[in-house]
Amino acid sequence: MVITGYALWLGASPAVLAALAALPLVAQLGMPIALLLKGSRKGLSFSLAFWGRAFFVLALLLPFMPPWLRIPCLLLVAAVSQVAVAPLGVLWNSWMADLVVPEARGRYFGFRNAVVGLSGTLGNLAAGRFIDLMPRPTGFLLVLGLAVVVGVIAAGLFRLQYEPPSTRKKESAKDLEAPWKDPAFRAYLVFVATWFAGVMSGAPFVFPLFLQYAHMSFAEVGLWTVISAGCGLLFGPMWGRVADRTSHRQVVVYTALVASSALPILWLVAAPDQKTTIWISAVLDGLAWSGLGTALNNVVLHLSPPASRSSYFALFGVALGLGGVVGSGLGGAVGSLGLGPSPYHLPIVVSLAVRLISLLAFVLKK
Repeated sequence: MVITGYALWLGASPAVLAALAALPLVAQLGMPIALLLKGSRKGLSFSLAFWGRAFFVLALLLPFMPPWLRIPCLLLVAAVSQVAVAPLGVLWNSWMADLVVPEARGRYFGFRNAVVGLSGTLGNLAAGRFIDLMPRPTGFLLVLGLAVVVGVIAAGLFRLQYEPPSTRKKESAKDLEAPWKDPAFRAYLVFVATWFAGVMSGAPFVFPLFLQYAHMSFAEVGLWTVISAGCGLLFGPMWGRVADRTSHRQVVVYTALVASSALPILWLVAAPDQKTTIWISAVLDGLAWSGLGTALNNVVLHLSPPASRSSYFALFGVALGLGGVVGSGLGGAVGSLGLGPSPYHLPIVVSLAVRLISLLAFVLKK
């Protein structure tokens, strides 16, 4: 929410918003770099998290630059920051796979992700209220500066977490061939790529729709994220238990159905004088993503043999990145057409269609 508002203040177009939102997924293309890094997973995780977060302090200089240079520099800072932390996905998931026993992964990650979501969202709520009260861009700069400081401190907490000794051989880029030749995993990668193409064709425009079309304040958008995270805290452990009793694949199907149909429809029917559906979507957002985000990762854990787990996660990150690139490009192009009640409606319609098509193909592939 904060970075979206900051980008809008700097003059971002729909295409820029799409590119900015896509950068974390574009950076996923660099996840295989983790296979080339030498050192402990703990040490590497700390270094990548520290520098990736610290680099974002340069975003505080943007208001003092010529207006024509601000948006390109914002994209550059965000890109470098995201590329730096991208290998963390491989390192951290490998680390956690050794730390958490398979029988409890659903419950553990469901609760863990819900707590992370809630704590981050409470920060969002406080930030939104603060930005509403402060002149622009002072509010953005103070919030982002604090975020950098806290993010660097949080990176240091990696040093306090136990890392079990790994008995598996060190994987290299050559090991990427094995997961690609796995038919079940290859089909899963196709689903992940198409699903995130659908997500990212509309997701960058949800908060702009709230802020500029529905005329919500930053505090209201922050409250929306708090409701979503609060519901995630409630539903996350439930999805974990469902996954442990059935399968993570089933949780993907259940939650993706909500995220592909109900959420986009509720956003599309909202209006400046009718925000009820936006508030309902906050509840369903927490319901869907508290299970979906965890289940997507845990399907990889289920499909990957321990000896090749890092390679499987590296290709999983590449699939996320490719889907994000395609989807964001599609959403930015569609949004630039300027059709509909706002530039943000048509990309969300496209997102709804692509999400449903990818989910249907995933279910039929079983």
